[in-house]
Amino acid sequence: MSRHFPIASLALTTALSLAACGGAESRKAEYMEKGQKHLSENNYEKAKIDFKNVLQIDPKAAKPYYYLGQIEESRQNWQEAYGLYTKAVELDATDMNAKIRLARLYLMAKNVDKAKELTSAALAGNPSDHDALLLRASIVNLEGNSGAALQDLAAVVQGDPHRVEAYLAQALIHDQRGEAEATRSAIQSGIDANPKEASLKLALARHYLAQKQTELAEQTLRQLIGEHPENLDLRNQLVGLYVAENRLDRAEASLREAIAAKPDDPRRYAVLADFLMRLHKPDEAVAELSRAIERYPDQTPIQFSLAAVHEKLEQVGKAQDVLRKIIDTAKAKPDRLIAKNRLAASYVAADDPEAATVLLDEVLKDNPQDNQALILQGRIALSKADPQKAITYFRTVLKDQPNSVEALTLLGGANLLDGKPALAQESFEKAAAVQPDDFAPLKRLVEFLVQQRNLSAALEKSDGFVKLHPSHLEALNLKVDVLLANDQQPAAEKALQEMKAAFPDQTVGALRLGQLYLSQKRPQEALKEFEAILPSAANDYEVLKGIVSARLDLKQPDQALRILQQTLASKPKHPSASLLLAMFYLEQNRDEESIRAFRQAIGNNPRWLLPYTQLAALYTRRGQPELAAETYQEALAVDPGAIPVLLKLASLAEQTQDFPRAVGYYERILAKSPGHLLAINNLASLLSRDGASGDDLKRARELAKRLEGKREPAVLDTVGWLDYQAGDYARAVAALQQAVDRNGQEPVFLYHLGMAYLKSGDPFKAKEFLGKAVESGRQFAEAGQARAALQGL
Repeated sequence: MSRHFPIASLALTTALSLAACGGAESRKAEYMEKGQKHLSENNYEKAKIDFKNVLQIDPKAAKPYYYLGQIEESRQNWQEAYGLYTKAVELDATDMNAKIRLARLYLMAKNVDKAKELTSAALAGNPSDHDALLLRASIVNLEGNSGAALQDLAAVVQGDPHRVEAYLAQALIHDQRGEAEATRSAIQSGIDANPKEASLKLALARHYLAQKQTELAEQTLRQLIGEHPENLDLRNQLVGLYVAENRLDRAEASLREAIAAKPDDPRRYAVLADFLMRLHKPDEAVAELSRAIERYPDQTPIQFSLAAVHEKLEQVGKAQDVLRKIIDTAKAKPDRLIAKNRLAASYVAADDPEAATVLLDEVLKDNPQDNQALILQGRIALSKADPQKAITYFRTVLKDQPNSVEALTLLGGANLLDGKPALAQESFEKAAAVQPDDFAPLKRLVEFLVQQRNLSAALEKSDGFVKLHPSHLEALNLKVDVLLANDQQPAAEKALQEMKAAFPDQTVGALRLGQLYLSQKRPQEALKEFEAILPSAANDYEVLKGIVSARLDLKQPDQALRILQQTLASKPKHPSASLLLAMFYLEQNRDEESIRAFRQAIGNNPRWLLPYTQLAALYTRRGQPELAAETYQEALAVDPGAIPVLLKLASLAEQTQDFPRAVGYYERILAKSPGHLLAINNLASLLSRDGASGDDLKRARELAKRLEGKREPAVLDTVGWLDYQAGDYARAVAALQQAVDRNGQEPVFLYHLGMAYLKSGDPFKAKEFLGKAVESGRQFAEAGQARAALQGL
């Protein structure tokens, strides 16, 4: 049966359809216009929303992807920008702007062929396109054709005299070619065409500096500052000039002039404080910031700067006080959250995760997506050996910031702790790929690969980075490390020779080469390397140590002694020669002379703890624990919070069975570093000795809670022995057996396990392990109890 629709109804339906279509197009145009306006105003968040609204209406519109790419590029989110530009080109192959932007990213990634392909396509459509010509100039210059690059740049400035980057590129190429006059001329031409452009005048000042024409550089910078009196960066450039010339008073005066020009700018106080810190004037830095806070009490950035100064001075308590004041008084909520995060980070650094967690919970209650708080919570979880919780925190960060190198690197560490090396490698690989020019994530990836014994991949990664950055000294060092780990000593030697040639002013290549030769029993060649760099590294401990070691390997102790004596004769206060002399005498069993040399080393450099600890170790070996303790106390007088020294004193007290004093030292360590694992373990162990009081056992159990999840043998022994003291013999046996499985040579572990088996009703196992403890031949405090228990069996 046919259906008939009224003409009026059909007309109405058509009209509504057209209206809907027209409305969508109208809204699309409106969002596009708003997005372009917000983009021009650098209001990226609003622009992003507008362009995404366009894509909701029309997912195949190319331009929104191009504009979104610009937003991500401005934020240096290179991978996101790459994806967006690629999509724009895919949807509209005629969009030359998107192609040029994409070509720039390819060039940044060192993919010259792809960059050239896209640039050629853009120029085929418009041979005079200035953006494309600028890009082609960069490409051909990279390929070594600087003449063709200059031709392209000349075409750009002729067509548009206001393209500042073209003049700067010309100057750069002339500078690379060593054409100083042409460099200056290119910059001056740009200034003539753009007299108000600060970047060109700044380039001219830098050119004058490079040519050692400091008066002209200073004059140019002062003119610039006069034109832009509120520009702090320009003033910092002038300060840098004064510092380079060691005109420090003038530099400080310039920084104070900057404050006078805009006294309500908190950055200026921070820069002055940093400068005063570098001049070793910490009291003045604190005073300047304190006065500024009194004048501008609502400027929390100045308070944050004061906290940072206290942190640099290791005045943790004062830094924390400043941050607490910000939390209590800041009017802006973001400032309070930042202060809470900073204070929590300070607690984490001081091994007080509980206090940090309280603050971080408050931050995340106010802002569940606070990435800094999430990162810190993840770090705390890692410190507690809770990789699953850490992984949750880091993944939450990555949902918001998928290219966070910090979160990716930490996630890799958490996955590794969780026993999932494949996932760990995936995270480390992503972190390195996000910023391919950043050495830190690449280094972490390579270290992981070495740890996993995947040495071929580690070498491939390190070598690839070196090829892209042949002048990166740290990368070359890392490559040598990988080669040595892979036992490719000839290749390592070749790499070090190349490092020496590439960095003739650096001593590291020759130093490492000499150390390699020493390890290969090639002392004569090692000596040649060390002696070649001695004049430029006369104060370097490793160089002088290398010379002495080489002479000793050559059976030339007299010459080793002579070089040390000559060094001290010419420089009695040499920072390390006295210590090396002491170590030489120690090697020769000349104890009295060694002691005198140690004392000289301490006198020359009283804040260096190594001579104290080495001298104390000598006294301990000679059976003079009182003198050893006195020497450690001298070191503490210099650095009262030196944890390595406190650990040595605690160990010495344990050896002499002065257990109350050992407990006191461990308590001092934990007061400074509440999360110090060794101190926690040793203190818990001491407090749970046979015959311990109820209070001591209670304190030991509290400490043991912080050892949960740790698998080190000493920790397992402590935890197991506490279970023994509590009468839980089954749990004690389980933990103590693991300790002995990991270290079956330690008589204390064997004694504890034997006693646990005895109490759990297994006399045969008890006899086995008590017998091993007694027969070990090593002294331990409970040896008498072990023999008595064995005799009882």
